Amino acid sequence: MSVFTSFSTEIDWFCRLLIAALCGGAIGYERATQRKSAGMRTHMVVAVAAALFMLVSKYGFFDILNLHNIALDPSRIAAQIVTGISFIGAGTILVRKEQVSGLTTAAGVWATAAIGMAIGAGMYFIGIICTVLLFLIQILFHDDSFINFIILHVRFNANVDANNTPNILQDVKKDLEENEVEQISMKILDVSSDRILINVDGVIKNRKDENDIIMSLEKNQNIHRVLHNRGGM
Repeated sequence: MSVFTSFSTEIDWFCRLLIAALCGGAIGYERATQRKSAGMRTHMVVAVAAALFMLVSKYGFFDILNLHNIALDPSRIAAQIVTGISFIGAGTILVRKEQVSGLTTAAGVWATAAIGMAIGAGMYFIGIICTVLLFLIQILFHDDSFINFIILHVRFNANVDANNTPNILQDVKKDLEENEVEQISMKILDVSSDRILINVDGVIKNRKDENDIIMSLEKNQNIHRVLHNRGGM
């Protein structure tokens, strides 16, 4: 395609990237409130990268396809880049003791491949715009204060190992309520004549220090230990 496209076309492409970022952020918001490893930033990066891949796939080969007597499919190399770079990104994802790291880095590698494809296809403007957009997403959503401003409530989940006393469930629920845990639900995971293992689930304010909740539960003489769960992938 031509190096230069119409201004209206560039704006249309930019709007597609922006809407993809907003949609990805909306899905990531829900995941972040559930304390999942892939939050707003990861979902936004993946959505923007996927949108850019689609733009390159649709509009990046017009200059070749408009030639007469063309006997090749120029998009086949781009398709191999998409899948090939995914393996490289997967190598940056690490799992240690049920904690997942590297998801955003993997998404960033994938997005960088999309930007490289866009530039290589002659889509300079949208490639640069996407770079700026992803840079802003990475910077803004890496700051916890900005995340805390957007996400007001998060999930609190823990396993409580306690003595099997008649009022233990009520005592645990009372301690949680005193620590501003809302929408509390409790499930018995294991029980014997003298011990009981309870899974507690609820919602807390994002700025609430979970350590205070755990320490408050530990002060209960009938509770042996509290195992806090921060969510998975």
